[in-house]
Amino acid sequence: MKIVIIEDEEYAARRLENMIREYDSKIVVAAKLESVSESIAWFKANEEPDLIFLDINLEDDLSFAIFKEVAICCSIVFTTASDELAARAFSIRGIDYLLKPILQTDLHEMINKYKNQPKSQTPVNPAVFNEIINPNKP
Repeated sequence: MKIVIIEDEEYAARRLENMIREYDSKIVVAAKLESVSESIAWFKANEEPDLIFLDINLEDDLSFAIFKEVAICCSIVFTTASDELAARAFSIRGIDYLLKPILQTDLHEMINKYKNQPKSQTPVNPAVFNEIINPNKP
């Protein structure tokens, strides 16, 4: 299983990576990315991972902006300190999330869920994120 962590707080990214390795040392953390622009460049140049752990608020924009530039078909788990947008995302389209600080047991459950699910062939639709951010606009 190959994972990408997109998180602009170095400590949070390192902690998540350590927790993932503690869970299963065979999981490959293919990249730790800090910004929308860095993420777009990475996805354009590399093979898509199996799973992305994605912070919503990055240093240069909301992470949703990534999907306007690159087609992503893999599973996504939002990692966020605020549950407002994440909860809305989950209720609208079944996108999963973990609240920070992430608990080891919650992380284990999430990884187990995705290890046993087939990889999606449908790209993430950027319009979904507009609906999440602006729920009352047509």
